[in-house]
Amino acid sequence: MQNWTPEMWQPALIGLVVGFVLAYLLLRFTKDSVKKQVKTETELQKVKSELDQQKQHLEKHFSESADLLKTLAQDYQKLYQHLATSSVQLLPQLEGKPLFKNQLEQKKTTEETATKGESENRTEENAPRDYSEGSSGILKAEK
Repeated sequence: MQNWTPEMWQPALIGLVVGFVLAYLLLRFTKDSVKKQVKTETELQKVKSELDQQKQHLEKHFSESADLLKTLAQDYQKLYQHLATSSVQLLPQLEGKPLFKNQLEQKKTTEETATKGESENRTEENAPRDYSEGSSGILKAEK
């Protein structure tokens, strides 16, 4: 074995002290960033869980709303059927005139016939124009 001389111990001790100081400084600076990183990750997990809960609440809300609307539509259909059958039973004199006829079809057919009649009666004189009589005033020449 080799004997260590004081000239050899001195740089080794200085290196050891410098190493401890650098290690302390490195841990000191990285410790705060690690704490911040852990804090940020926990906040992120918390926000993700809140977002998942919110999504579940929204899905539940819209599912229940759809079920309620479906029930409402079925109830309206039952009411309509009840009124239609009751009108036939209670008002036999109106048997030829159903009170609950789809009026959209009637309006549609009357509008179609009116549109056809207008297009046949249209002449060159009363045809709609897609232009104006003169300039609008923006580029109008001053007199």
